[in-house]
Amino acid sequence: HSLITFGSFTYSYRSITDQSVKDILDYLVQSGLSSAELMGGPVEEYAGIPKVKDPKVIKEWRTTVKMDKFKDIRKMFDKKKVKIDILKLGDPRWSDEEIDYAFNVCKVLGARGISMEISEQTAKRMAPFAEKHNLYVILHNHLQPGNPDFSFDKILAHGDKLMLNFDCGHYFGATGLHPNDLIERLHDRIASIHIKDKTGPR
Repeated sequence: HSLITFGSFTYSYRSITDQSVKDILDYLVQSGLSSAELMGGPVEEYAGIPKVKDPKVIKEWRTTVKMDKFKDIRKMFDKKKVKIDILKLGDPRWSDEEIDYAFNVCKVLGARGISMEISEQTAKRMAPFAEKHNLYVILHNHLQPGNPDFSFDKILAHGDKLMLNFDCGHYFGATGLHPNDLIERLHDRIASIHIKDKTGPR
């Protein structure tokens, strides 16, 4: 039997003004949680990403930054006994070097993989990197399952290291279908589940 852990996607704390890594860790501890899907923005800010909009400057930083600050984040979370389970960092439109950087940060933080929005294009682009780094790419759905042409199976077929970050609320909101059927059928390809209150399609 797999161990089920309850945690929080730190995007849930977005309405709180203070969004530093230290603040987010405090919110998790105060919530009594020991596991997190951690947003990459505060992680990169802690590590000193330049506050500019020039993609070349950002790419240069990501591909040359040392891992020391990320190691500090890992120590910070370990000290509070909070596991960084998944890191939401990266974009399939990034260069190869930047994607490698995202996986390297993921490894340093001790996460199982990086999460991003689900699409077949993303699956094709990211699957080789997941294999290369021996980590998961964990694909999160919004309302895509409401499209008749959408298929979880077709997307997952692009690589064994592709997993689902299955959002039950968005799934029900888009389809009106009970998520349990999909969870039972694809349970071995689901790395995490997002749960929320949600009405069905209108």
